[in-house]
Amino acid sequence: MKKFVFCSLSFLCLIGATKLYGQQSQAISSRVSNIVLDSLLSPHENFEYAIKRIYKDIQGREHDLDFKAFRYAYIGYQNLKLQHKLNDKRLLSIIDFNKDSGKKRFYTIDLDSRQILYYTYVAHGKKTGTSSSSYFSNESESHKSSLGFYVTGKTYNGDAGFSLKLYGNEPNYNSNAYKRGIVIHTADYMNEDYLRKNGRYGRSLGCPVLPTHIYKEVIETIKEGTMVFAYYNNKRYLSSSKYLKISSLTRNNTF
Repeated sequence: MKKFVFCSLSFLCLIGATKLYGQQSQAISSRVSNIVLDSLLSPHENFEYAIKRIYKDIQGREHDLDFKAFRYAYIGYQNLKLQHKLNDKRLLSIIDFNKDSGKKRFYTIDLDSRQILYYTYVAHGKKTGTSSSSYFSNESESHKSSLGFYVTGKTYNGDAGFSLKLYGNEPNYNSNAYKRGIVIHTADYMNEDYLRKNGRYGRSLGCPVLPTHIYKEVIETIKEGTMVFAYYNNKRYLSSSKYLKISSLTRNNTF
């Protein structure tokens, strides 16, 4: 019986790998997602195929979601999950700092329903840049945003109102987030009136600040143990982050 199940899984993965964007049945697509991806039993090439398949399912291109940003976020999500750092919601959020602040660049993705739940704006730190983001820091009082993977904590009401704690997981990049008071919140400079008057949204002291009309809903959705990935095309970071090592997901996992 075990041998039969094992062969069936191999057959499903072979089907998925033959046609990158083929029209497989919904049942097959769902089974590949739940078995191959999250049990991490697939070889490297099938893992890469699966990422592309999810990207298509969530309509990443239609939402102007950079595939590289999604790929890195998904690899990080799986590594964090492997380390038991995340809850069971199967959500991941991405901040794409390659985009200017005048563009929507905050995404929350539900991997179960295969949809983008939130696609909105987010502010960066004052010294990270004006409209574009160029400078990042892990230091207190830098007033800069930080790169890398975060895990969300509890909500609270503080100086910035209703807020969500963030815990950085990457030394030299965002490990001081909690000490710095880097949290998700909103501010008056993240509404449409400010945008119309200034031609751009405002900037923070380093926090990812969401629009006033949606921040509470986002915070309630992603609180207490989901992943947030602050992405920027920084070669040093991308090559050094332990959460972006795909080898830890595929090592010795062959059919």
